[in-house]
Parts: sequence; C-alpha cells; structure tokens
Amino acid sequence: MIDIDTAVKLKTMRLSGMAECLEQISEPGGATTLSTVEVVRLMVDREWERRRNTKLARLRRKAGLPQPSADLSDIRAMPGRDIDTDLIARLAVGNYLLKHQNVILQGPTGAGKTFIACALANKACQQYKTVLYLRAEDLFDQITLADRAGTRGQLLENLVKVDLLIIDDWFLTGPNREQVQHLHALFDRRYQTGSTIFCTQLPPAKWHDRMEEKIVADAIIDRITTHTHTATLNCTESMRRHFDHDGDHQP
Repeated sequence: MIDIDTAVKLKTMRLSGMAECLEQISEPGGATTLSTVEVVRLMVDREWERRRNTKLARLRRKAGLPQPSADLSDIRAMPGRDIDTDLIARLAVGNYLLKHQNVILQGPTGAGKTFIACALANKACQQYKTVLYLRAEDLFDQITLADRAGTRGQLLENLVKVDLLIIDDWFLTGPNREQVQHLHALFDRRYQTGSTIFCTQLPPAKWHDRMEEKIVADAIIDRITTHTHTATLNCTESMRRHFDHDGDHQP
C-alpha cells in the first residue's frame, strides 16, 4: 500500500490522478513487476487524463449550453427535413475554429438549429476550445446593463476572448441603436480572432432591415458573412414533435 504521507503530498500538489494510480499499483496483486520508468509513465498518463477530463468538464459547464448532451452523431436527415450533413461533418473537424471562421445555421423554428449548434459546441470543447452560448436577447441585455454599469469594456473583452461564441435566435428581435454600435465593436474585434455560430430564421440579406444604423449594419454584416459557412435547414414540421414528447433532445 502507498504510505499515507506520500498520498497526502500528491493530493496536496493536486496530483490526485498520480496518487490513485500509485495506490492501485501498490495494492496486492498490482503491477509489481513494472520497472520504475513504467510506473512513472503510468502515473503521468493517469494524471494527464484526469486533468484533461477535468478541463473538458469545466469547458462544458462554462459554455452554458441549453442542450449539453447534444452530439453530432445524432444529427441526421429524415423525411420532411433537409440538412447538409456533409457540411456538418466538415465543421466537426474543427478547421473553422482554427481559421476563425463563422457559421450561420439558418432555418425555421423547430428545424434543429440549437441542437446542431450545441453539438458543434461540445465538439469544440473536446478540442479544448472555450465556448459560450447566449440568446441574442440576453446578449443585447448584457450589453445594455454593462453600458449602464460602466463595465461594457470588460464585457466585450470577455466575449472577444471566447474561441466559439454561439448566438441563438439571432435577430429574432432587433437591437436598438446603441446595441448596434456595441455589436459592431464586438464583431470588429472578433473578426479573424474567434468563431461565432449564428442560429437564425432570417437569411443575412434580411438582417439589414433589423438595424436602424444602416452604415454600421453594413459593417456588421460584412464582418459576419466574410469567411462564413452557411447551413440552411429546411423542414416541413417542427422536430420537437418527433422528440420532445418522449423527453428526448432534438437532433
């Protein structure tokens, strides 16, 4: 058995993975024939795995996904629903994140935009990217409240740092003039530094109508749609009818 003092020291140094591994090796019937180098390798591997799993759990928790269990393997086309599964598969690789490209998921209510966005977010977390999910209305409210509190700069800084920002219900309601200005500042700073997924019912051609500041609107749309992947989801009825009655998430 590993002595208590050594176990305490390892855990105090936050090396609980190594402590657990050494505990198992030291038990009767453990891998006592391993060389010192092999034991050290096992301990390091266990600690490495523990830290990566802890980081993954933390990234998923901070992402704030409304459908945290969404998985890309569950996304599929079906009668009455059209999805570009090839594009989704390419996005799953994560090159768009490395190139700081955006994704527009466009489709009617119930087409599965949020599920796909959450599935891509989970994949990004597995690639150890920081993710944050926000509904557009909540984003607008946060900007307004931060502006009043004098913390707008800090809010924008936090949003700019996120590797993958997901904005759901994009332009379901329009931002006011001040919010449009702040959106311009946000996307101007995120341009070629981070990726954003927009879940929207409207094609980019109609976004302009949602903003009063037309010149600023042009700049915002230009920064969003440049180097952007667009997936249009068509469906004849809401996917919630197929899944929500069983308590399942919507793929």
